Amino acid sequence: MINLKKIVILLLCFSLTGCFENSGYLVKTCTNVEKSDTFTGITTYTFGFKNDVIDDLKITYDYQDTNSDTITALKLSLTTQNNYLNLDEEVLSDTPNQYKIIYQLPLDPSDEIKDKFVIRTSRTDLVNNLKEKGFTCE
Repeated sequence: MINLKKIVILLLCFSLTGCFENSGYLVKTCTNVEKSDTFTGITTYTFGFKNDVIDDLKITYDYQDTNSDTITALKLSLTTQNNYLNLDEEVLSDTPNQYKIIYQLPLDPSDEIKDKFVIRTSRTDLVNNLKEKGFTCE
């Protein structure tokens, strides 16, 4: 009887902590940091996958500079690009010295989007491609 209670308690703990939910689903990030004088640009890919197949892919651009003209120019460039590509976006910060935006990338993109954002459906392929471009992946 005591063993059954222990099993029920363990199963309850696992279900409450989500251990069985999305079993095998992992999230990985790859980041590239560029610095120059007063400018810092951080590009981060975040993707969820299971069995090496990506099913959620986001890219975040975080630009910071003490020169607000640089941020204004980068913001204009990203806005123009997205008006053309029509990606789902969320602006996380829009100040004179920082512009941070996140794009939800499609998993069935056009060839142009696939090439521009290095989109791959295989986690292994994406990580290898990003590492070749100087990204650090965890």
